[in-house]
Amino acid sequence: MSQYSRWTEVKRRMRENQPEASDAEWESRKQTARKATEAYVAGHRLREIRSR
Repeated sequence: MSQYSRWTEVKRRMRENQPEASDAEWESRKQTARKATEAYVAGHRLREIRSR
């Protein structure tokens, strides 16, 4: 048996632990996380360009 969980299982457990959060709130959290990730990647690329 694998020690890793499927992403769908992780998301299901997150929802179970926070049942008060609406679908709109989950979507907002997802968008916020996506923007943070994109900003991190852009910053990393900019750092690489500057170091060249």
